[in-house]
Amino acid sequence: MEKKLYTVSEAARAFGRSEEEIREAVRSGILAGEISHNIGDYLIRAEDLAGFLKFGRTEIKQQERFKILIIDDEVNFSNVVKLELERDPRMTVKYASWGRDGIRTAAEFKPDLCLIDFMLPDGTGEEVLQSIRGLQSSRATKVVVYSAHTREAVAQSPDLEERLRKLGSDEFMSKSSGLRALIIKVYAILGLQTNTRVVRKPGAPTP
Repeated sequence: MEKKLYTVSEAARAFGRSEEEIREAVRSGILAGEISHNIGDYLIRAEDLAGFLKFGRTEIKQQERFKILIIDDEVNFSNVVKLELERDPRMTVKYASWGRDGIRTAAEFKPDLCLIDFMLPDGTGEEVLQSIRGLQSSRATKVVVYSAHTREAVAQSPDLEERLRKLGSDEFMSKSSGLRALIIKVYAILGLQTNTRVVRKPGAPTP
C-alpha cells in the first residue's frame, strides 16, 4: 500500500470490498477510521485497512471472544460499558447488579475478565473478589476492582489496595477516572490493542 490514508470509496475500489461493508466496519468498531468533515466520510489509515482485510469480521468466531463480566449495581453504567466493549467483535459482555448474582454468573460464564464495583448492595467488591477467586473455573480470570469513592475507601482502609492485590485483583482504580480510562485498562489487561480511536471535530483538543 503506497497511500497512507484512504477514503471509503478509494478503499472499496482498490481492494474489491463494498463501500457499505467498510463503513459498517468503522461504525461497529471493527475497523478504525476518523470522520473527515471536508469530504463527509471516513478516512482510514493504510495499516488499519490492511489488518481489516487480513483478518476481517467473519474470521472472529464466538469461541475466540474474550468474555467479560461486569458486577455493578449502576445499571446505566454497566450498559454503557457493555455497549462500548461489544463494539469490538472480540468481546462478549454480561453484567450482574448484585454480588451474589455476579458470583453465580462467574461460575457459569467463566469470564476472562471481571470488572467489580467496590460498593455493592449486598457486600463489597473485596468479598465478591474473594468468592470468585474461590471458584475453580475463575482461577485464571483477570479482575479489576473500581470505586466511585476510591479516596474515602483507601482512607478508611489504608491497606485496601494491598489486600485486594493479595486476593487476586489485577487493578484497583477510581470510577471517576471515566469510561475511557476503564476501557483502555480492559484492553491493556487482555493484552489487546484497541481498534477504535476517538473521532474528533477539527480543532478539538487531543484527549
